[in-house]
Amino acid sequence: MVKTTEPFPPAVARERLLDRRRFLCAAGSAAVLVAAGEWAAQRAETERRAPGPVTLPATEQLAVGEASALTASDGVSVLAVRLDTDLVVAFDRRCPHLGCPVVWAAARGRFECPCHRAAFDARSGRVLFGPPRRGLTPVAAI
Repeated sequence: MVKTTEPFPPAVARERLLDRRRFLCAAGSAAVLVAAGEWAAQRAETERRAPGPVTLPATEQLAVGEASALTASDGVSVLAVRLDTDLVVAFDRRCPHLGCPVVWAAARGRFECPCHRAAFDARSGRVLFGPPRRGLTPVAAI
C-alpha cells in the first residue's frame, strides 16, 4: 500500500485537474490515434509487394492434388498445387492475417492456416472463413 501525504477527499483544486471535458478530450484523442494506427496498418498491408514468379522444375512433376513448397525469384516461400491436369496455382505461403505458413489440405481441397483455423479457396485464394481480411497473394507459376 502506498501512503501519500494528500488528504482524502482531495481538495477542489486537485479535483478540477481532471474534469469531464478533459477526460472526454483525452478519450477522444486516444480513439483518433487508434483509428489512425489501424488505417496505417491496413495501408501498409495493401501496399505489400507480390512475390516474384516461381519456376516449377522440370524434374518435379506434381500429381493432381499434390502440393510443393518452392522459393520465388525474390526469396519468398510459395506453395504450388496442381488442381487438375492443366491447372497449377501458386500462392504466397504467408497467411495475410499474421504471417503463419499456410498448408495445403488435400482432403478438403483448400489452403489452411493452422494458427487461427483460417481457410482459403484453392483456385482464387480468397478467404473462406477465419480472421484474415484478404485472401492469399497469387504468384505466377512458369
